[in-house]
Amino acid sequence: MATTRVGGLALTVLLLSFGALLPIWRDKEFAPSSKVIGSLLVIGFCLLVIAGAARAGTLVTAEGITVRGMVRRRRLPWAEITRFTKAPNPNAHTGRGAPAFLAYAVRSDGRRVHLPYVDDKHVLVDREVERLNTLLAEHRADAG
Repeated sequence: MATTRVGGLALTVLLLSFGALLPIWRDKEFAPSSKVIGSLLVIGFCLLVIAGAARAGTLVTAEGITVRGMVRRRRLPWAEITRFTKAPNPNAHTGRGAPAFLAYAVRSDGRRVHLPYVDDKHVLVDREVERLNTLLAEHRADAG
């Protein structure tokens, strides 16, 4: 994820968390210890969201593809992948800045695995899908 996007996300999360914490801190019915614990929980959650978004991505190695989401990391060996494809983003209509196309690795069982940040907002998605399919063909030729 681009540094400017992480910065924008951090600022947005900070503002939202401040907005969520302000009523708690202004309310006199909450004990000071409850305010501190609530604040630490909200700030911790915000840091997890920012760190997860910053580390998410798609990594191509000689062994296969590693897809890092906000929480989960998934390794796909080349032998498990049948092809790479792009598809329209079903959520593209929801707002400005959403990619129109997303890239996927298609597994041998037919299931698609989304490749984070391999979309038309971050890369030339057609070129990247073509390169990934070329790499897949090379690994199949080497294995066969």
